[in-house]
Amino acid sequence: MHLLLVEDDTELARQTSLWLGEAGHSCTWREKGGAALISLGTEAFDAVILDVGLPDMDGFTVVEQMRARGFGLPVLFLTARDNVTDRVRGLKAGGDDYVTKPFAVEELMARLEALQRRSGITPATSARTLGKWTLDPVKRRLRSSDETVELQPREWMLLEVMLANEGRILTKKFLLEKVWDIQFDPGTNVVDAMICRLRRKIDAPGMPSQLQTVRGKGYVLKAVP
Repeated sequence: MHLLLVEDDTELARQTSLWLGEAGHSCTWREKGGAALISLGTEAFDAVILDVGLPDMDGFTVVEQMRARGFGLPVLFLTARDNVTDRVRGLKAGGDDYVTKPFAVEELMARLEALQRRSGITPATSARTLGKWTLDPVKRRLRSSDETVELQPREWMLLEVMLANEGRILTKKFLLEKVWDIQFDPGTNVVDAMICRLRRKIDAPGMPSQLQTVRGKGYVLKAVP
């Protein structure tokens, strides 16, 4: 992978870059969030390793600005903050995983590999459709005869899980495990918020939603022709 490392600790950044290189990855290093956002607009990356405590803005703000600007690549937080509140805030901001300092290089590499698998692209053997949409797994987008909708990695993962279980009621706990790799209930509405975002992108105005809420149980996908 070609990675963007955003870390203001020079020695840690140097060592992490060496580890990444030894593992076969390439890396661009930036010390500040603003510089990282500029690099995202000029260079193609596969994922971002992002410190929270940056000198110009915190990592949460960097991710929020990334998502607002349409950058959907995965983000791995690398930070000394290890409390649940910060982990949940990072996930809600648009992050994908969390590694706390000090960390073992083996854990960092394992999490990167898991992140690559979860957000990796597997070419479809046949075209899939959802209502009027045709799914493009390479570019993670939906196409119709007159419209194209881009999806962020987590949105695509959620939609794939829902499609694989079409007609089944999926609990929030199940979706947290499959899409966010969270084995506990963070006590937030991260699933509800993502479902709402998907609805706004895929549902036709005035038509029933294809992602239906089953009160007290979860969500179910029922494609509308």
